[in-house]
Amino acid sequence: MAAKIMTLLLCVFLFVNCSGSQPEPINPVAPLDPELIYIVEYWDVEPPSAMDPQGLYRPGVERLAKEFCGANPGIDVRIRWLKWAEAEDELTRALRDGNPPDIFADWQGIARRDHVLQIPADTWLKAELLTEAGKRLAAHEGRIWAWPRWLWPTGLLTLGSGLDLSAEELAQLVSSSWDWQQLGQRLQSQGLHLEANDWEGEFTSQAMLASTGCGWGRWGGQELHQVLAGLEILAQEGLASGGGEYLKITEGAVVIGGAASAFMTWLAEEIPDDEVVLLPLPSVGPSRYLPITGVSLVQFRQLRYKGDEHARAAALAAEFLAREQGAQLAQQLRAASAWNEPQQEWAALPPWHGLLLREATEQGVPCRAVDMAGRRREQELRGQAALLLADFWAGRITAQELARGIEDLQ
Repeated sequence: MAAKIMTLLLCVFLFVNCSGSQPEPINPVAPLDPELIYIVEYWDVEPPSAMDPQGLYRPGVERLAKEFCGANPGIDVRIRWLKWAEAEDELTRALRDGNPPDIFADWQGIARRDHVLQIPADTWLKAELLTEAGKRLAAHEGRIWAWPRWLWPTGLLTLGSGLDLSAEELAQLVSSSWDWQQLGQRLQSQGLHLEANDWEGEFTSQAMLASTGCGWGRWGGQELHQVLAGLEILAQEGLASGGGEYLKITEGAVVIGGAASAFMTWLAEEIPDDEVVLLPLPSVGPSRYLPITGVSLVQFRQLRYKGDEHARAAALAAEFLAREQGAQLAQQLRAASAWNEPQQEWAALPPWHGLLLREATEQGVPCRAVDMAGRRREQELRGQAALLLADFWAGRITAQELARGIEDLQ
């Protein structure tokens, strides 16, 4: 009996030690010690040239960090720059080792609410400081898990020369709601062809978001069937097709469905006279949504620090950087700030683009999951749906069979 008790106590001891220390409750108003220097470790990512062809992002962030430290001499923000393709793996290793940075630049749209060290941004953040899209960008079950910075609308990418529209007509098209039948009429009258970028279901995903306001895992019923029936009509009339891979615009007769507008930054450098145009996707009802991708800052708890004042110092840095990056750097990247402050006029952008950015801040919906488990599930669904979509675009299954297949996957 004694041996069994000793074995049980040993198991409990090992379990407690292997499970690691849990963070203590955070005091959001913990005062900073004026005699201390709080070192805030901030990991950021250098975006690829397609998003920042002039290399403006890194010096802009460094300038803002220097500005913050100058105004807050008790806080020292130290930036580590990561490569785009390595950032997620670097953070995964740091979280596994229990030693993440205080602040991480989340370019992939994942607010890691599923990690014990992550601190919800709304511990300090007031939701009314954000736009409607900004509030939803990193929200889950009533909490905001990251510090939103900016967002891009996503939709249909084309060249203005193929649309044959005046600036006023283009602005009206961007700001009004249109349905799939009207898209077909536009394609036919202008001699345009929709190439669906359905690699991992990207176009279908954006179409569903625009029509329903719901992400992967929540599609079904009448709206799902209506969207796919509309796509089937376009395909049968020879106005749309899909090859299951990313495409590039090479001529004015092509419309790419499912394009992320971050790609427009590079295109605008390559194609003169503001030729690149991003159109909102159609809807299937009176409600209009603009699918968006967003960028945030994620804050983590540091177990090696005693007390909560360090977490508060990091939060001060995160809020300043998120807000000012949205205000000062978004325009350089053709994005809209997620902060509810006077929006810039985007004077350097075509008027229709500024209009679409303003629409996105008010009506956009998030395109990504808010934790790693959700992201993995979404990728699984995308991979499984890709097989169904390939059959659909090849004409082997109908829109109704595709709709039922997607419903069954979820």
